[in-house]
Amino acid sequence: MNFDFLYTIPWNEIPSYVYAIYGIFLLCTLIQLHYYLVQHRKVAGFTPKADQMRSEQPPVSIVMCARNEQHNLEKNLPLFLKQDYPQFEVVVVNNCSTDESEMLLYNLRRYHSNLQVTSIEQNGKFMHDKKLAITVGIKAARYETIIFTEPDCAPGNEKWLSAMQQAFGDAGEVVISYCRSKRRSGISEKIMRCDSVFSALFSLRAAIKGAPYRSTIKNMGMNQAFFFSKKGFAHYNSYPQSEETIFLCRNANRYNTRVTLARDAILSSSQQLTFGQWFQQKCIYASLLDMGKRGKKRIGVEMASRVLFYLCAAMLISIAALWHDYFLFFGIAPLLLFRLAAQVAIFVKATKKLQERGIIIWLLLYDIFSPALALVIGMAQPNLQKIKKIK
Repeated sequence: MNFDFLYTIPWNEIPSYVYAIYGIFLLCTLIQLHYYLVQHRKVAGFTPKADQMRSEQPPVSIVMCARNEQHNLEKNLPLFLKQDYPQFEVVVVNNCSTDESEMLLYNLRRYHSNLQVTSIEQNGKFMHDKKLAITVGIKAARYETIIFTEPDCAPGNEKWLSAMQQAFGDAGEVVISYCRSKRRSGISEKIMRCDSVFSALFSLRAAIKGAPYRSTIKNMGMNQAFFFSKKGFAHYNSYPQSEETIFLCRNANRYNTRVTLARDAILSSSQQLTFGQWFQQKCIYASLLDMGKRGKKRIGVEMASRVLFYLCAAMLISIAALWHDYFLFFGIAPLLLFRLAAQVAIFVKATKKLQERGIIIWLLLYDIFSPALALVIGMAQPNLQKIKKIK
């Protein structure tokens, strides 16, 4: 290939600010490629080592907390009670329900000996939040290995419990998995699903490295002794929601944390949040990133590089168009296309792994507009209840 044309370009006449913009663009491109080809790829292609999987099948307790969840319990609880596993129980904590949940649960007990029901009655002297219900459920569990879920979740088949408990291995005390949302129509639903995939790429990568900062009680496991050895939620009574995330940030590490993204281990949730409820939940999770600084730096660097990547690309394309300088355009296009190819490849693999199909185009759009959403979330946080930092 003949590169003699490079000698005809008046390099000295190009303003220094163009070199500066292109340099920032190139640096941000390399950072972005690092995230996709190194960091996110670890999640998209994650498979635990065979020697880290538990070979035996000890007894397991499934714990779920329910408040006015009669419809979901009627639909999903039988799926958990029929898991293909030698010895297990399902502990349902009926947390001050005012619907017919209690009658439904006690009727199910007549047909399922492995169903245990614990009810919390309304009492003005106590805060009946989720932390209390989870703690009651863990205390009521008869077995050391506990798998948490919620009534709006459903396993894909009868192998879910086996896949989850197997991930503990020989030394695991915490197991983190993924819970996908059932596919529905609507732009807000697409935004929520895209955000769930983006969040999973960061949080699951951190968990794989042994520094988890986020999980969901919808699909995670924990040893009973481990929970009580850390005094449970005793130190977090003033924190709103996200009990599992708070506990993980304080107590999970590379030695006791395991991740499973096995096909059978992933649950699906039928929970229908409004956009406002989801937005408030996002604000709370964003506030919790300060805990231990585990996720804040990783997300912050990626977000900043992404904003600068798009900003510099837009500036360079505008300059090339104004100057009719097609060489400058050809210096930008390969990097844009290379990053796009890396994105699509990882998104295809990740959505298949997480069973979040049909949103590739939406993920590419969300990649562009999510920094603006993050800015709005950051501006909204001062209006929420302040969350004390854990040192």
